[in-house]
Amino acid sequence: MGFGNGSSDDSGDASLRSLGESLLARLLDFRPARAAGTLAWRDGLLTPGTVTGLLLLAAVSALCGTGILFVLNSESLLVQNESYSLALAALFIAVLAAYRYTQQRVLVRASAAIEQALHGWRTGVTGKVLSLSLRDAEEVSRGRILDGLAKHYEQLSQTIIPLLAGLEALILLGFMLVYLFSLSVPAGILTLAIHGFMVMGFLNTDREMKAEMGATAVADARLSRLAEEVTDGFKELRLDPEKRQALQSEIAEASDAVAQHRTRTARIFSQLIATGSSASYLLAAAVIFILPVLTGSGGSEIYRIITAVLFLLGPISGVVGAVQQLATAQFCVGAIADFGREVEGLLGAEREAGEAALEFSGIRLVEARYSHRNSEGETGFAVAGLNLSLERGQIVFVTGANGSGKTTALRLLTGLYPLDGGRIEVDGAPLPANPSQAYRNLFAAVFADAHVFDKPYGLDPAGMARLEEALILLGIRQKLPQDLASGYAPEALSTGQRKRLALALAMAEDRPVLVLDEWAADQDPATRARFYNEFLPMLKASGKAVVVITHDERYFGCADAHYHMEEGRMHKVETA
Repeated sequence: MGFGNGSSDDSGDASLRSLGESLLARLLDFRPARAAGTLAWRDGLLTPGTVTGLLLLAAVSALCGTGILFVLNSESLLVQNESYSLALAALFIAVLAAYRYTQQRVLVRASAAIEQALHGWRTGVTGKVLSLSLRDAEEVSRGRILDGLAKHYEQLSQTIIPLLAGLEALILLGFMLVYLFSLSVPAGILTLAIHGFMVMGFLNTDREMKAEMGATAVADARLSRLAEEVTDGFKELRLDPEKRQALQSEIAEASDAVAQHRTRTARIFSQLIATGSSASYLLAAAVIFILPVLTGSGGSEIYRIITAVLFLLGPISGVVGAVQQLATAQFCVGAIADFGREVEGLLGAEREAGEAALEFSGIRLVEARYSHRNSEGETGFAVAGLNLSLERGQIVFVTGANGSGKTTALRLLTGLYPLDGGRIEVDGAPLPANPSQAYRNLFAAVFADAHVFDKPYGLDPAGMARLEEALILLGIRQKLPQDLASGYAPEALSTGQRKRLALALAMAEDRPVLVLDEWAADQDPATRARFYNEFLPMLKASGKAVVVITHDERYFGCADAHYHMEEGRMHKVETA
């Protein structure tokens, strides 16, 4: 899969992103497709731009940590001989300060690099999701898109610091083992043997842990989707107690599945933690009970070995803690990669080509057809034989019963759905089955299920001026804050007011074609009359083509052309 990079990044962000991707490749055995090349260090040792540089800085930190142990053991020998060294005390403070500073630099630099890499992946796949056709986006599903753009990244980000701390602890553990071997080879061998016992415990549970985490993710996704049903269908649930009870039962079932899977996952992780703790205590006991018997050592030598072993417990705990985060991170990266590949596969060879809107005098649907598909790819409701002509300065009405295919027809006309057959013509020239963005740029729309964003995205100063005029014309300006650019709260408006805001935003875009899906259905009688008698003629006079889905028979005479749909078929209604 390929993750795009934002074009606005400076060289510093690019360097961090390169480092972050390299770190993720090594930490999690995952590498996105990207341009080859290695960036050199930018600011020397303390701000490395490569994994090698970062590891070297981590090694310096680990060396300082081992130096602390060396200084303490050296001072303890002097204390046993009733002596004291100010130089060692000063050295301890200096080494401790260096250890703290380098450790912090490693964590800050590495975490910043990984976050930049995740930012690049996230923005890249977001761009690809936004390039999907509406049909493909619907097939991917809302929940999967939310997970692929946000949830998995959030979970992965939470593992970064523990993972990096565990990696740093592993390096420190290696240096301390070398120091322990310098004190006592048998003690070093015992330590390695016990660490091997701990590693075997992890390997024995790794496969089970990954499988359980996958099952937990599936259960989590199901519960999240049911939670969305509660918020999206709250009105319907309040009206129907049986429906409410059935959904509540299903949520309880999904919640129980999540609890069961999380409990089993926690059991596996607790085994790992217990194994790590037991290994630590076993190591200390081996030094105290076994080492003197094997080597005959005693006194100050055993004391220094015990001190070294006690210092090992901290890095061991860090490594054990990172194991849990590693499993979570690997799962999240795998899910991100799968989602990226899925989106990439849907895009195929189809890419956006050009942004400028086409010039046109007329648009035609010719024998257009389209079939909806379910999640298994099976075809469902279909529209066919769609023939419609639209010219600048023309008002076209589309009528039909609910479920007759009117909205699907408009989504084909606007290029949101790719054609399964037939064609779209612009001034007589046929377009591809999946029209380009240049074609879609002809349209502004307010669909029946229109989403109104909480900011006027995409409007330049001229567009903002048009928005002000449209809001005043539609009688909604007083309901919104003075500074429109800073945002507003569409959910605080009534359904009719929200539709008026949506229409004002569509008018502000100043596209040559305006598509309105049952816009007047949610308006009061006075606003509805103004819509047909004032707004539509005004739009027509400005040279715009307007397509309106409507049931208002008393206003059918306002249209220049009238098309009617029945059971997925369209025919033109001849007017007197």
